[in-house]
Amino acid sequence: MKNSQILIFTDLDGSLLNHNNFEFKEIKNFILNCIKNGIKIIPNTSKTKSEIQVFLDQLGQNLPFIVENGAAIHNLDLVHPKFKFKNNSLVFSRSISEILELFEKSMPIDFQKRCLFLKDMKSIEQMKILGLNKKYLPFALNRDYSMPLVFDGSKELVSEFTCLLKKIGMKLHEGGRIYNICDDCSKGKAMTTLTEKLKNEFNTNSHTIVIGDSPNDISMLNVSDQPCIIPLPNKKNLCHLKDKKIIRATQSAPQGWEEVVRVSLKKINFELEG
Repeated sequence: MKNSQILIFTDLDGSLLNHNNFEFKEIKNFILNCIKNGIKIIPNTSKTKSEIQVFLDQLGQNLPFIVENGAAIHNLDLVHPKFKFKNNSLVFSRSISEILELFEKSMPIDFQKRCLFLKDMKSIEQMKILGLNKKYLPFALNRDYSMPLVFDGSKELVSEFTCLLKKIGMKLHEGGRIYNICDDCSKGKAMTTLTEKLKNEFNTNSHTIVIGDSPNDISMLNVSDQPCIIPLPNKKNLCHLKDKKIIRATQSAPQGWEEVVRVSLKKINFELEG
């Protein structure tokens, strides 16, 4: 591991942040110690740029991060100081207005009617679905590349809806609470693009630890050196993933996050100092 950079790509809600109250204070010092030891922590989440900034302010650190299910990577200079991109970001998605226009033009009306978009709901409904209070709700709704929704239909209809979206170049991502309609991007694609750029442009090898809890995390779990899954409270999640490499936490977030990181580091004989 001496010649490899350790990168932790992590989902936030339900993986690093408590599923119910979004707290992480119990592991804040551990996270800071990982950073101090040269480990790069990269949030890779369905959250918006505004939401991630709230997390970074609470952490007291500036980190590189991937937003809205792989739609864009920000703060690239914090991954490597020689990265040179406009606005220090890489964008893989069309804008939300372009996505909405294509959706309304190409999606059958029957399926459009089954989509209950959060943007069209009253704030009390939005808060209930997202588990947020009035203070943090605007950050979650300030989206650039994705449309959160509740889908009114069976699993079979969700599968059909997913196929219809794929035909028009879009994806349906399932998170811990809601669905998101996005461009043809994913957490895994964004992560792979970043690690390949590090290798090809700077000859930097990466050992990737990925931490997730929901179906929208599978694409990045599948391309990681060390996949880790955090259990959701009172819910069996991602049990169908059978890769023998997977480390499954025995605790929910945030304590489960520290648990799987410690096990992952031990497997590669990396000792944290301090």
